[in-house]
Amino acid sequence: MADILVVTGSPRVGGNTSMLADAFAEGAQGAGNSVVRFDAGRADVKGCLGCNYCFTHDGACCQSDDMQKAYPLLHRCDTLAYVTPIYCFTFSAQIKAFMDRMFCGIAKPFSVKSTVLLCAFEDKDHSISKHIIDTYRALTAYSGMEDKGVVAVGSVFEKGAIAGNPGLGKARKLGASL
Repeated sequence: MADILVVTGSPRVGGNTSMLADAFAEGAQGAGNSVVRFDAGRADVKGCLGCNYCFTHDGACCQSDDMQKAYPLLHRCDTLAYVTPIYCFTFSAQIKAFMDRMFCGIAKPFSVKSTVLLCAFEDKDHSISKHIIDTYRALTAYSGMEDKGVVAVGSVFEKGAIAGNPGLGKARKLGASL
């Protein structure tokens, strides 16, 4: 059994990214895993200041925002699931801010050992997901985490367009595999 933190990066409530996260969580919980969700897309998470305060304060960040709710979750989860729309060929700004704020995990390491990526995008050219997948895999390898899988679902834009898409089944299956 794993403790999984699902971090969503879409500001749109109940949209395709949210439905993808729900399917993944359903599969993971069905397999007996513990799942907690943090909606970075609607949270107040500022970018990292690069001030290194965390190195002199036991991994604590000097900024007081919603990331303070995420840090305890990062210290106890085994697996981190990034669920994001693709904006400009990569992660949403909200997910990127969350990732950048994980910098303080160098000073006081998080317990995350593995990651997954789930992404939804409008484009009919599914090759555009290659860019976010490459970035995700580079980040995962650099951080010493194990990549447990990727689900990329294209051709979905309108809210709810992902309903009935085989990508939701892939997300459930990935969640159940952990």
